[in-house]
Amino acid sequence: MPVIIPEHAIDVNTVLDMARPADDDDRERLLELADIAMRYPGSAVYEVRTIDMIGEDKVAIGGGASAVFQSKPLSRLFSTDMTVYPYVATCGPGMAGYADKLTDPLECFWWDMIMQNAVGTARRALFDEVGRIAGYTPVSANPGSIESWPISNQPALFSLIGDVEQMIGVKIAPSFLMIPLKSISGIMFRSEGGFTHNCSLCDRKDCQGRNAPFDAKLKAELEGA
Repeated sequence: MPVIIPEHAIDVNTVLDMARPADDDDRERLLELADIAMRYPGSAVYEVRTIDMIGEDKVAIGGGASAVFQSKPLSRLFSTDMTVYPYVATCGPGMAGYADKLTDPLECFWWDMIMQNAVGTARRALFDEVGRIAGYTPVSANPGSIESWPISNQPALFSLIGDVEQMIGVKIAPSFLMIPLKSISGIMFRSEGGFTHNCSLCDRKDCQGRNAPFDAKLKAELEGA
């Protein structure tokens, strides 16, 4: 279970562009916070697994510890003997814990933005590493982001990796949300169809977090009868 730590904890320029500090004083304070964030780099961990079995609406993943997921889209995105990469990426407990030291609402807002950037930075480093090893650009399916792969599958996904809390400090709450909240889990794989992102299966309108257009035809293919 390789642990990936990005070379830089955050992308400072991206944070500045998103925050748009109002004046020089705000910019200086934001840069101070960004400098503090560099002390708490995020991280990611993954494992290499294989698909053992495909059913009509379920997938068994093995290659070590095994888990079964009830999900029609996964059963259509994966194929038997395919290599997949379950993973977790996070801003890290150190960065999340520093948020408790902040009291100014604007600084809290900036820090939340910094943590979001940090988990994205860790995720990109992870995808770059897996892409280099696998020899292709992987895509990702994430529990809770695909309608028929609910967030309650988090424990099974974590079991494919090992003791994620010990490795990178991420644990699962009773609600199945991850702690720290600025964490993301999923399974990377090689897409041989039209699937590129979870967003392509979501018809929610006016979503600020959208990364791909909704594809009604693909949704019907993956989730239909």
